[in-house]
Amino acid sequence: MEASMQFKIFAVILAVMFMFNLSLAKDPQYVGADKCKSCHKADKNGAQFKIWSESKHANAYKSLTSKNAAAKAEAMGVKDPLKDDTCLACHTTAHGKKNVDKSYSMEEGVSCEACHGPGGDYKKTKVMKDKKEAQKAGLLVADDKTCANCHKKDTKGHENKFTTFENEIKKIAHPVPAESDRRKQ
Repeated sequence: MEASMQFKIFAVILAVMFMFNLSLAKDPQYVGADKCKSCHKADKNGAQFKIWSESKHANAYKSLTSKNAAAKAEAMGVKDPLKDDTCLACHTTAHGKKNVDKSYSMEEGVSCEACHGPGGDYKKTKVMKDKKEAQKAGLLVADDKTCANCHKKDTKGHENKFTTFENEIKKIAHPVPAESDRRKQ
């Protein structure tokens, strides 16, 4: 077999192996707020889970069951807001996503991963102890673009009360454990 033919066969084998490896790569999974709760419930770490669980974000899905939601849905021509893609896109965290772990429930509303990204790759304590490592593994720090996915001027059926990121973040802000506290965990 001549060298150019061997090279072509080798190149094809490499290409197939590369494509196979790409197909194995997955998007990080949405794992649900309970996975976050295991570390972020303690007062010494900032009680982030408690702050979130008492927020409008945590109750966003539940709000779709209200009489007010039913009236808005009817005005928008939506039969059932609990099944409507437009409603669920902003009242849940991972609606329509394929990379969802069985532990995730859309009933948790707009949860941690809506702002901080799918937690599948950064959920481990070992990773979360180092903010830079957590960010390399997919942890996002929310910004105005994160909020604008739902809080935008043309949000159908809603009066938009969102002002600026700087003002609104104060309403949902939660303490971030200090770097030294993370290492002790």
